[in-house]
Amino acid sequence: MLSGLPVIDLHHHYIPPALLTSLQALANGKARLVNHLVSVTLNPDLADVEAHLEAMARAGIDLAVVAYSALSALGPEVCASLNEAVAELQADHPAAFLGAAHVDLRDPATAVRELVRCESELGLRALALPTSAPALQLDDPSLAPLWDKAEQLGLPIILHPASLPVGASTDHGLERSCARPFDTTTAIVRLMHAVLPLHPTLRFVAPHCGGTAPYLKGRLQMFHTAPGERPRSLPRTQRELHEEGLNDQFERLWRQLYVDTAGNGGWTPVVRAALDIVSADRVCFGSDYPLEAHSPETMTELVDAMASLQLPKADLAAVAFANAASLLGLHDLAGAPTDRTGPASAG
Repeated sequence: MLSGLPVIDLHHHYIPPALLTSLQALANGKARLVNHLVSVTLNPDLADVEAHLEAMARAGIDLAVVAYSALSALGPEVCASLNEAVAELQADHPAAFLGAAHVDLRDPATAVRELVRCESELGLRALALPTSAPALQLDDPSLAPLWDKAEQLGLPIILHPASLPVGASTDHGLERSCARPFDTTTAIVRLMHAVLPLHPTLRFVAPHCGGTAPYLKGRLQMFHTAPGERPRSLPRTQRELHEEGLNDQFERLWRQLYVDTAGNGGWTPVVRAALDIVSADRVCFGSDYPLEAHSPETMTELVDAMASLQLPKADLAAVAFANAASLLGLHDLAGAPTDRTGPASAG
């Protein structure tokens, strides 16, 4: 437990029972559905609300933000079904769950309409997106209206790796162990070059400690260019970046990014590295329940791993709940988040 602090789980998956049943049918009863669009584990606990609540209670988690944007590649109808299900879950258990909106990136016009419906009618407070879609990356110009609308509504964007990134091999689980962190990293670079400079108030949460971006930050800086600048044949050193003002520009864009702590099985060295490189005010707790944390015991283990870092109280509070509460507009979080059922604030 985290010394009596409230905890928000910003990386938590849910699939409604009817959708899970249909996906299990597509998988012919196998534990995983793998096709040309997705590679997902169909843990029955995804649809078991009581299992979610028990694991959260045992681990001391007050609020979970539920989403499963890896399924967005299955189309707008699946997205709409997920949105209605997470809104219903939020309405039924407002003290425990907040839902995020899902859209299909390959249909931007429909995506914008669905996002507006989710915010205004369903009361969802975040947009959940994959880090890429089949044949589409996050810097595609067609997505500009979606970024405009998300920024206008003041919604944070919670990313999740595409479950089967383009070109990923499923040999030895490589799509999970290597391709997804790489997809997260390349999405961050695309956002920093083509999206964030045009949308200074958009905030993105990158999953799994930011993929490999924190560990490649120095290299990403070397190749960072100003908007409209042609790529150089040779990278810049840190001195050159500083003299040309590109370090300051890079850092402004970097500060629009948050990361969650999920994705490493509670291995604390990588969380420490993320805290050091990204900073504690941009790191949010995530459990990846019920996939990484797949039981009350493993969820508790991930919470205890955060406690074992022995962070200063202010930093621990930031990671446990304050950063997520700020992103989600939960401004009255004293003992536990409040006012969880209304539409998101536009501020």
